[in-house]
Amino acid sequence: MTPPIEWNLGMTVTEAAAPPEAVGRSRAQVRLLVVDRRRGVVRCEEFTGFPSWLGPGDVLVYNDSRTIPAALPALWDGVPARVHLAVRLSSRRAIVEKRRADGGPDPALSDRNASVAILSRLGDLMALGRVVRRFHPESRLWVIDTDRDLYELAPLVGDPIRYGYVDRPYPLYYYQTIFGRVPGSAEMPSAGRPFTYEIVARMVERGVILCPITLHTSVSSHEVTQGLARYPVLPEYYHIPRRTVRHITEARQDGRRIIALGTTVVRGLETWAASGFGRRRGWTRYLITPNNPPLVVTNLVTGLHDNFSSHLALLYAFVDPPFLREAYRQAGLAGFRWHEFGDLSFIV
Repeated sequence: MTPPIEWNLGMTVTEAAAPPEAVGRSRAQVRLLVVDRRRGVVRCEEFTGFPSWLGPGDVLVYNDSRTIPAALPALWDGVPARVHLAVRLSSRRAIVEKRRADGGPDPALSDRNASVAILSRLGDLMALGRVVRRFHPESRLWVIDTDRDLYELAPLVGDPIRYGYVDRPYPLYYYQTIFGRVPGSAEMPSAGRPFTYEIVARMVERGVILCPITLHTSVSSHEVTQGLARYPVLPEYYHIPRRTVRHITEARQDGRRIIALGTTVVRGLETWAASGFGRRRGWTRYLITPNNPPLVVTNLVTGLHDNFSSHLALLYAFVDPPFLREAYRQAGLAGFRWHEFGDLSFIV
């Protein structure tokens, strides 16, 4: 029997407070933590050397979802607030997170049928809605119905979702990746952020096959202190193009590596695999854990994840907890930075 998941790695993290470009560096000038499972070795390198870890026939799958400005000014039952879009369920229904007007977390519960008014930057009423229900007893999220599509309204009134560790507001450009094509993610698929066209060209020169999927991200994962079953799993929409299916199928037949660029790609591909490789599009709540390991993805590029993050369960499906703890310990000592503007890891 698999032991309980170790949610606390005991690490003290250094958060990336700004994108590299804001301090005179390029997107690609971040660090790379290479976690070599076969050799049991951890390497701390520069991300610009990432293409050298890839070779002919490797398939790198990226998320082409584009970030939307998902933090909207609002009145929640008449009180100034911010609404963070989480999931677009339909043109008139969404799952949202209620935040304070300054963007900070708001643990206060909401009345059912509470009014939700979405405002312009000048304070004009742009949309009106009501709370339908709480999404889950352990969640900070609410299902609301509105008279307008908030995801279509967001580009007119919204800002990128920003958390307290980021030093100041940054334009939406800083929250996009070069792969983003299809608008819909509440938060940036951040594993793709350090990639530049020059790095992509170097990968292609080495014979790497790049393929897209679309998975629209919701808001950040919950802090987990007990079993995953106690916590909600947000539905996320995904789509896997036929071309990507073809390349992955051929790679699996040949025993070649299939590298996921981000945890969102793992969720999308493994949802498809769990359906018997039949459902290329739809909604997923699929969880990858040590008890439910990946069937398709062989390697993973991802950011550095916090203590008590539900992403740790997914990482443990690739890396034994003691080895991951040691890798993160070395990253901390080497000055690696966490979160969306921070450094990356590559599980090889």
